[in-house]
Amino acid sequence: MELDQLVEKARQSTLFTAPVLGPHLERFLREQGGAIRAMAKRALDERVEHIFWVGAGNSWVNLHTGKYLLDRFSDLPSDCTTSYDFIWRSPRRLNEKAWVFLASFSGATEDTLAALRHANAHRAHTIAIVNQAESVMGREASEVLAYNSKALYILPLAAAYLFSLEVARLQGAGGVEEIIAGLYALPELLAKQYVEEEAPARKLAEEFKNERLIYTLGSGPLYGLAYKFGLTVFMENMRVNGSFIEATEFRHGPAEVFDREKPSMVILLGTDESRPVVERVVQLCRANAHKLLVYDLQNYPGVHPLLAPFALMIPLQWFAVWSALLRGITDLDERVLMGRGIMGQGKGVTWP
Repeated sequence: MELDQLVEKARQSTLFTAPVLGPHLERFLREQGGAIRAMAKRALDERVEHIFWVGAGNSWVNLHTGKYLLDRFSDLPSDCTTSYDFIWRSPRRLNEKAWVFLASFSGATEDTLAALRHANAHRAHTIAIVNQAESVMGREASEVLAYNSKALYILPLAAAYLFSLEVARLQGAGGVEEIIAGLYALPELLAKQYVEEEAPARKLAEEFKNERLIYTLGSGPLYGLAYKFGLTVFMENMRVNGSFIEATEFRHGPAEVFDREKPSMVILLGTDESRPVVERVVQLCRANAHKLLVYDLQNYPGVHPLLAPFALMIPLQWFAVWSALLRGITDLDERVLMGRGIMGQGKGVTWP
C-alpha cells in the first residue's frame, strides 16, 4: 500500500484523534460544559474534602493537570495516582467526603475498574470519565461523564481543566476566567492545526525515522503530555526504545548519559514559569544529544501558558503518525501485547 493510502487509512484509526479534536472539543464543551461547571459548584456546596484523580497510562496523565490547577488556584486538596497505587495506598481521606474522578476510554480497564470498586466500597462519590456511558465503569460509578469520541486524551483533559478552574473561579481565584475563555476558544486552533501541521510533521518524521532511542522531556502543565508521548505513544505506537523524564530532573543524573550515549531528545517547552529552566535543558541537549526536537508553545501565540497541552497535542500526534508509518507500522490500532487478553484479567475487562 502506498504511503499516501496509509495516511488516509490512519485518519480513520482510533489512535489518530487529530482529525476530530477541534469539532469534538467544541461539541463536548457545548454539551457537557454546563454540567461540569455545575458539578464543581456541587462539590463546594457539599463541602467535599478531597479530590482523587485516578487512571492508568494515557488515562492517568490526562488527569494530571486537574491536580496541578486545583493546587495552584484553590484550597481543595487533591491527588493524582495510578489505579492500582490508589488501591494499595488506600488513602485515609477516601471516604464519603471524597470525590474520585476515574478515566478510562473503554470504561473497562482492569486497573481502573478495580479502583472504582475500591472507591465505591469506601463510600466515596465516583465520577467515571469514559467514552460510552453504558460501559462497566459508566454503570457502576455514582455518575458518568461520557464524551462519545475517540479523543481519549483531550476530552478527559478538558473535563479535568474545566472542573478545576470552575472550583477556583467559585472560590474567587483571580485569572481563571481568562483560562476558561481560552479553553473554549481552542477548537478553532485545533481544527487549523490538523491541516497545517501535517507537512512539517512528515519532514520531522523523515529526519527521525532511523532513531531507536528517544527521551521525551516536559515540565509543569506539559508534564502529562510529555509522559503520554514518551511512554504511551512513542514506545507503544512507534515501538522505539525510550522514556519520559521530567525536564528539570534531567539535570539530576540522567544528563550523564551523554558521556557514552547520544540519544535523540524531544522536549516540550512551555511559556509558564518552567520555561527558563527547561530552556537551559534545551541548550544542554542541543550541545550533546544526537538529534533534538523542540515543541515550543511560543509558536502558537495567544494560547494561555496553562493550556499548553492542548496546543502541542496535534503537532506531536502528526509526528508520531508519520513516524509509525515510515517505520513500517501500517495499522496504528494494532498492538503486540495490549488488547489480547495477555495483560488484563477479570470479567468484562477489555484493555490492556
